[in-house]
Amino acid sequence: MKRSNSAFTLTELLIALGVIAILCAILLPVIFNLMPNQNTIMAKRAYYTIQSVVSELLNDNSCYPDKTSAVINSRVGFDDGFGSPNCTKWGDAYINGGDANVKFKTLFCDKLGIDIDDSKFTTSDGMDWVFNGVNFIANGTDGGRAYLLVDVNGKDSPNCSNGHSYASEFGSGDDASCTGRTSGFDRFRVEIKGDGRVSISSTDTWAKEAVRVDKNITE
Repeated sequence: MKRSNSAFTLTELLIALGVIAILCAILLPVIFNLMPNQNTIMAKRAYYTIQSVVSELLNDNSCYPDKTSAVINSRVGFDDGFGSPNCTKWGDAYINGGDANVKFKTLFCDKLGIDIDDSKFTTSDGMDWVFNGVNFIANGTDGGRAYLLVDVNGKDSPNCSNGHSYASEFGSGDDASCTGRTSGFDRFRVEIKGDGRVSISSTDTWAKEAVRVDKNITE
C-alpha cells in the first residue's frame, strides 16, 4: 500500500495566521475593556473602609457615648473630645476633656492599625490619606465635619482629581498634567460629619461614580 503524507501548504498557513490576526484585533480590545480598572476598585475599597471605620467608632459606646439628649454638655458624636477608661487609645488622660479633632484622627488610624503622623498616613495597600479641615464642633447641629483626602494609588501618577487640585495637601502632583484630563483620576475627598454621615465631595464626580453599588468596575 502507498502511504499518503499530507501537510499544510504555505498559502494555508498564511491564511490561518491572517484569521488569527483578525480575531486578535477584534477580541483584544474587548478583553482589555473587561479588565477591572484598578483605580475604580481602590476608590470603592477606600470609601467603604471609611464608612466601616466611622460606623464602628460611632457605635463604640466606650469611646463615643450617646450624649445627644443630655441637658448639660450634649454631644452629637465625633464632637466629643472626652475620654473613657475603656477607650484604650483615648483613655484616662482625657476623661475630663480633650481635643475632639485629635481624638477622631487618633482613633480612626488606630482602627486601621497605624499611627498618624501630622494628619498624613499611608495604608498597607499603598493608598495615601490626608486629614484636611478637621473641625468637630461641640453642640453643633451635626457635630461639625472632617475632610479626608485619598490618593488610591499613592505616589504613582497621575495624582489628579477632576474636582479640585489636592497637590498642596499631599505635597505632590503636577497641576498642569491634570488640565483637560477626562479619565484616569486617582484622588478624591470624603466628608465625614460629626453625626456619622459620610459622602464624597460633589466635585469629585469620578469617585462618586466609582463607588456606586451598581457601578461596573471595568469603567
